[in-house]
Amino acid sequence: MSLSRTITVGPFGIFFTNVNRAMNLRAHSHTGAVTVVYDTVGRHGYPSFWETNTALEQRIHQLTRRVFKDATNEDVADLLFAHLDGWTSPLWEPWGGTYRLRAVHLDVVGVHDEIGHDAGTTRYTVARTDDEQAA
Repeated sequence: MSLSRTITVGPFGIFFTNVNRAMNLRAHSHTGAVTVVYDTVGRHGYPSFWETNTALEQRIHQLTRRVFKDATNEDVADLLFAHLDGWTSPLWEPWGGTYRLRAVHLDVVGVHDEIGHDAGTTRYTVARTDDEQAA
């Protein structure tokens, strides 16, 4: 039997603005949340503490605080994954751990607006496939 162990961190509240040219939508803003999932590769994985999670949240905000000029919400989720993949903070080093980014969940909160958004929350997920996990 093959098991996997993960550590899920978040959600981290975000605010972002995008111009969705693919759908002919002008610049508009969203609130939302990002949840990050790490595979535990060794005896212990991502060190989830106030200091480590604050560094992760700041890294997420580095990306989401700028305007995405030609991006769908799917593109934003892809960019978040790429922005976090392989990144570690020096603040994490004292805690050790062996881990690898598995997935990023972007929850976009909608409101009824003139563009036609729904007032619900939509989750966009970018994740490694099982083949990539084994590599």
